[in-house]
Amino acid sequence: MTEEKIEVEKSSGNVFQDLGFPNPEEYRTKARLALIINGIITESGLTWNEAANLLEIGESEITALLNGRLDDFSIEFLFLLIRKLDCQVEIVVKGKPAHNHAAEISISMPF
Repeated sequence: MTEEKIEVEKSSGNVFQDLGFPNPEEYRTKARLALIINGIITESGLTWNEAANLLEIGESEITALLNGRLDDFSIEFLFLLIRKLDCQVEIVVKGKPAHNHAAEISISMPF
């Protein structure tokens, strides 16, 4: 049996950057915020229809959001949706660590 060599490339830590997306940091931020929104909706037991009504968006928008189709959503709008789900959004600005090549956006959820 011959061993087949598999070429592996180390990730940058941002899949959107690795795939060559324009504005990869924005895509990663939107994806993280959508994941948080989806988690809040799931934990609260809301149906997609109930969530759409609570968030004051259409069913097609909630479907796009929860399926990760985020091109039509701004980061600011996603923050607004999190607030409509009765969660506080806190933004902290810090200098970037010396060991990082580029500044990053970091999002955490304490629950």
